[in-house]
Amino acid sequence: MKLSTILNFFILVFFTLLFVNDFFPHTTLAEILSKQIILVILIALVIIQIASDKGKYKKLSKKAYVGLTVYTVGLWIVLTLLGGESQLGLSYNSPFFYLIVLLLALDLLRVYRQSKREQSEEKAKQE
Repeated sequence: MKLSTILNFFILVFFTLLFVNDFFPHTTLAEILSKQIILVILIALVIIQIASDKGKYKKLSKKAYVGLTVYTVGLWIVLTLLGGESQLGLSYNSPFFYLIVLLLALDLLRVYRQSKREQSEEKAKQE
């Protein structure tokens, strides 16, 4: 496996742990790994990821972008349904949640349209 794949996996794991820690701050996990420790680890992993790519900007694929968006919103909803209460005020009961979901949906629509436009331009070049 490539180093970037392993780093991306651990970034996702620690991102998830950060969310879980925010929604359930009084668990054993939260006592062992505080938000600050998780953030330091996340920042270190991202720095290592950037350094291993030698500073090259890698655009996130459209499938990965959609997947991460759905994963984040889904995690947000599941943790709320499990009885967690976000320390940051993130809840599907708040208007803030619906504003973010609306903005994410509009951004996903933009990415979809951009993808369709790029496909039609490539098709036109081939003809």
